[in-house]
Amino acid sequence: MKVNKTSILIGIFSIIFLIIAYFLWKLWVYILTAAVVSLILNPLNLQLKKIRYKKFYIPSFVRAILLLTTFWFAIFIIAYLVFPLIVKEIYSLASINPQLLNEKISGPIENIRNFLYSLGLLSKEHINLSEFIVNKFLLTFNVSNIQNIFSNLFSLIIDIAVAVFVVTFIAFFFLKDDKLFSRTILLFVPSNYQTEVKHVLVCISNMLMRYFSGVVTDMIIVFILISIGMYITGLSINIAIMLGIVAAMFNIIPYVGPIISFSTGMIVGFLTYIQYDFADIILPQMIYMAIVYLIVNISDASIIQPFIYSNAIKAHPLEIFIVILSAGLLAGVIGMMLAIPGYMALRIIAKEFFYQFYIVKNLTKNI
Repeated sequence: MKVNKTSILIGIFSIIFLIIAYFLWKLWVYILTAAVVSLILNPLNLQLKKIRYKKFYIPSFVRAILLLTTFWFAIFIIAYLVFPLIVKEIYSLASINPQLLNEKISGPIENIRNFLYSLGLLSKEHINLSEFIVNKFLLTFNVSNIQNIFSNLFSLIIDIAVAVFVVTFIAFFFLKDDKLFSRTILLFVPSNYQTEVKHVLVCISNMLMRYFSGVVTDMIIVFILISIGMYITGLSINIAIMLGIVAAMFNIIPYVGPIISFSTGMIVGFLTYIQYDFADIILPQMIYMAIVYLIVNISDASIIQPFIYSNAIKAHPLEIFIVILSAGLLAGVIGMMLAIPGYMALRIIAKEFFYQFYIVKNLTKNI
């Protein structure tokens, strides 16, 4: 079979592009992050674009500056309020008396051990579980470890500052010219596919914009509900807000995120009341906190998320579950976070170019 010279050149350039992309992976992370930021802010950008009075309108570069300034200011305020709370809580964990911790957990752990032994899942010669947990806790939360972590904060802050600058710079041009990203991609598309690819990019942009706006809305709702719920259970307002923010941040990880935030909340709640009696104070408090997490997570999964994401995802829940599970097995937590937007984009591409296949018709009939 005769090989076309054009095909050879395309193959060579593709290989070179992939090699360069591999070594410049951090740049692609910056570009993708800037694209996500611009997609989150684009609904507000479109609203500002509609503001007109006679010949007056808000120039595109002013809109971009205004939106990015507001976005990073909001992030800064959240970090300014939450970071001291987290640092204080970490040092509080490091100052807990190990004997007191062992005393509080030895009884419940022994009951669990006896229960597991009765089921034949544990032998009597098994190690002391409470002592094992206390040692692991002390190994993780000790003053020297914490000081080492904070001693490396300077380099971390420098890296974050560079990332913020690069992401802001790229996002500014994405917001200033909302067609810049699509025009850049079309430069690499053959002329006979320009129309189809342009349509795909518009659909993907609109769907991702709705999705990421929904994610932010869902995070805000979870933060408010968890914070109020934890405050009602008796926790201080600072700890309640901290647990609300932790729950909102981990909520972007499908299925696994709520479990992590629940576990974190239970540990913090237990250690906050560790000086009190277990049966009278600690156990009821943890039950109240568990009820709050249960109500919020069930409401989020069954009411809030379906309502917010229905227009964006338009896929069966089982379909989404399989996609997220597959992405998690392939790429871990990052894969689970990118599973839904990636799957949404693939469905749009498949509908445009492979609609003649029966399976594609069924998977994309709602979009």
